[in-house]
Amino acid sequence: MTESTVGGVWVATHRAPREGLDAWVNPDAGTDPASELEGRTGVQVLNTAGAWARVRADNGWEGWVDGRLLEQVGSPDERSGDVRAFVLLGVAVAVLVVLAVLGVAGS
Repeated sequence: MTESTVGGVWVATHRAPREGLDAWVNPDAGTDPASELEGRTGVQVLNTAGAWARVRADNGWEGWVDGRLLEQVGSPDERSGDVRAFVLLGVAVAVLVVLAVLGVAGS
């Protein structure tokens, strides 16, 4: 993979999950993490090695993380977060309506 720029401006290709990610200097889970990538931080995936991804943040910081946990910027999963919340709210309201109807019908 290569770094992403648009008109010479750094652009994130991925983002850390909400809870953040441990980061290593080298792709070696047998060592302790060297740092932590804060949740929702935008990064560029520079290259991969198996499940590992070497990433760079906009401030130049680089490290290796579990690439399987990165969220692709602009992915359907990312865009559908608000939709999922709206659907869950609708389901909750529908359940409350059904329970109210059953409560009235059961009296």
